[in-house]
Amino acid sequence: METTYSLKKLIKKLGKHQFSLLLRIILDRIPVIVIGSDYNEIDNLINGLIKLAPHRHEYVFWSDFVEPEEYLQLCQEEEDDFNIPRNIFCSPSNASRHIFGRIDKLKGWIIGFDISNGITKEDILINIKKYEDQFLIIQIESNNLTLKLYGINNGMDLDFEKKIIDKSIQKTEVALEKMKRVLKKKIKSTPSNEIMTAIMRFDSEEEKIRMNIFIQEIQTFIQAGMRSLAILSRIDLLRELGFKEIRISGKTLLQTIDYNEVNSDRILQLIKAEYGVDFSPCIKGGKIVQIGDKIDGLWG
Repeated sequence: METTYSLKKLIKKLGKHQFSLLLRIILDRIPVIVIGSDYNEIDNLINGLIKLAPHRHEYVFWSDFVEPEEYLQLCQEEEDDFNIPRNIFCSPSNASRHIFGRIDKLKGWIIGFDISNGITKEDILINIKKYEDQFLIIQIESNNLTLKLYGINNGMDLDFEKKIIDKSIQKTEVALEKMKRVLKKKIKSTPSNEIMTAIMRFDSEEEKIRMNIFIQEIQTFIQAGMRSLAILSRIDLLRELGFKEIRISGKTLLQTIDYNEVNSDRILQLIKAEYGVDFSPCIKGGKIVQIGDKIDGLWG
């Protein structure tokens, strides 16, 4: 079933800031709990949220895996190999009651709960807090989406996520305008207003273009993180071998990976979320390092 929660609809419903917050939560692999009283609506939203992480490998609880041993194996495979896509786990509303007692950590999960069948929001919160200190609740109510953070500072840096929204909107508008311009040039006679309006409508194409641009931006960000991982893991290895003085400045890191959409702190946060590794000791922003990096750059 095609999701009714397209990228455009999510941005429209949530607004730029709230959508950016949601995207950051998903990128950081913080659990997202969807609560509502209509299981179709819940599951449709879950499908829409999964599409916001096109770089992840999706596994569906109660379908792709059931037993704790299967889940632990999937997590272990991810930890053992940095070259495979990170996992995103989802649980449709009819399966989520089976999570508790089977799964002991919910990193990277999107879970749906139908509260029309007896379970309450308070019950859900009590159970989730047994496993995770940080998570996001999305409540579907009267066709509105309400977001509430638990255990997370609301002052998160959302500059990158807001850039993605702006780019997806702007580049989509440019692409559509080019398509309309070509059509207008090819039309020799003037059709009726109704025909012209129908020809110039690109509703379905607009969403596909917008989503393609969004995916490209996310993938480019993740690839920048992978290049950073390759560099920083080697610096970290040298430091473990006794070369404690070896560090790299944030500026040089961004120049090396050829990516300037975020600062080096955001790259470190991405690596921490994706791979569970903290490389902050490998980066130094001191003036001496910056001067050395500048000199090195003259030879590049």
